Amino acid sequence: MSEDEMKGKVGLAPGTVIHTGLNRHEEVKILITEFSEGQYREYEADSIDDCSPIEKEDATKWIHVMGVHDIKIVENICSFFDVHPLVVEDIPSIGQRPKIEAMPNGVFTVLREYNIIGNEVHSEQVSIVFGKGYIISFQESSADIFDPIRVRVRQPRDRIRNGSPDYLAYTLLDLIVDKYFVVLEYIGDTLEDLEDDLIEEGSADMLTEIYKLKRILLAFRRHIWPLRHVVLKLQRDVPMYVCDETQIFLRDLYDHVIRVTDHIETYRESITGMLDIYLSRMSNKMNEVMQVLTVISVIFIPLTLMASVYGMNWQWIPELEFYYGYPVFMAFMLIVGLMLLAYFRRIGWV
Repeated sequence: MSEDEMKGKVGLAPGTVIHTGLNRHEEVKILITEFSEGQYREYEADSIDDCSPIEKEDATKWIHVMGVHDIKIVENICSFFDVHPLVVEDIPSIGQRPKIEAMPNGVFTVLREYNIIGNEVHSEQVSIVFGKGYIISFQESSADIFDPIRVRVRQPRDRIRNGSPDYLAYTLLDLIVDKYFVVLEYIGDTLEDLEDDLIEEGSADMLTEIYKLKRILLAFRRHIWPLRHVVLKLQRDVPMYVCDETQIFLRDLYDHVIRVTDHIETYRESITGMLDIYLSRMSNKMNEVMQVLTVISVIFIPLTLMASVYGMNWQWIPELEFYYGYPVFMAFMLIVGLMLLAYFRRIGWV
């Protein structure tokens, strides 16, 4: 959340809904999926009334909202399920720390989805609210990030069709965590390429790429690290909304999150090592330049001294009368220079 967005919320009552993300003008799209063990229905909402709770007891209604910039739609959907006003406030408030909140009639969790688009790392906030017979998911963009889950729900024999809303919530979280591994693979490949280039040569552009990757990894870590506690609380603190069968899958999800955090720490150490290597390489280059300048200075300092002696304005300098003085003096300077050059070559400076 930017500083201007924070100022916009100062003094407002708790529960005041404000969208703090990027300015978006596309129409909010709502996909609704109603399913049970023997029935399935998928459609796009024509009006907000299509988001009302389902009447069948053994069925689950999944409402997926693509776009949270229209706060009226967010408020109206949440009102059907008595979502707490503080939760409704957090949904369009972009930049939330991953967390989980237990409500009297459901569970709210928010986290960050990461993906690779082209050669860039993109992310958006995802909010999930679920309870008895319903699950609502919110995302910032208009591209359906849960389309692979929707494909699974269409299969009559898939576990999602026979499961409860908490299992569907698990599958949504699992998909997001699986995408983290894709991002980590991209970061790992980029690090390997940078390391290879760093061994061959280091440049200012390479330093820019290293710091860019470091910023991505820091933001990634900031959004992943609290996710461990989210999954743990989902296992332990909301037993009335999470059945025993789903607990097993949540333990597996927790293991995946731990693996992601381990990879992040490993890559952080790699980046720190690359920065040390880069700075050492630049220091070595500077030392090489100083070494060359030192050789040149040491060679020419005695020659300059000798030349300055005979450049003084004394009336009587005996050598000035010597017929071969000039060639002898030049030969002597040349010998001194060559002797110093031979010495530096012997010690490995040249």
